[in-house]
Amino acid sequence: MPFQTGWTLSPPSVSMTEVTAPAEPAAEDEAEAPTRRLLLFEVGGGAFAAEMSAIREIVPSQAVTRLPGAPPTVSGLINLRGTIVTVIDAGTALRRSHWRRTGGLILLAGYGDGVIGVGIDDVRDIHDATDEQFGPRPADVAEGTAVCGVVEIGGEPVLLLDVPAMIGEILGKGEAG
Repeated sequence: MPFQTGWTLSPPSVSMTEVTAPAEPAAEDEAEAPTRRLLLFEVGGGAFAAEMSAIREIVPSQAVTRLPGAPPTVSGLINLRGTIVTVIDAGTALRRSHWRRTGGLILLAGYGDGVIGVGIDDVRDIHDATDEQFGPRPADVAEGTAVCGVVEIGGEPVLLLDVPAMIGEILGKGEAG
């Protein structure tokens, strides 16, 4: 019996042979549930999730220059490839311990025409979650923390963080003085 690959050769035309792929199996009639892509991370001893669409890049922690008079939620400034970036402390903003500056990571998120860094301890995973996995903000979570809900991942509740809202809250407070 000759070797069969699922590929067929059509009769040769003038100088070329046409190759066609086997037919795709029929798609299932079931529509996939829409999902939201989340970045799972740790900061201040807790697990959090954020919409991947809010994150532009993740970079290793580097030396941060403290700004005199800045609120405790603003860690300071870094020089990222020639651009000065403000870094906020996600741990302090979430009323937890400070982010781990040595060995931690910085999430870069868009803000206005620029980029703001968000200091975190570590990245756990990227996860797709369906709408059924999301719930409202728990009652025991303090107001003003930019926690906008909870998502169940792996059977465990993880707090969902609204990164743009957190940045807006912190920079708004910093500008007001």
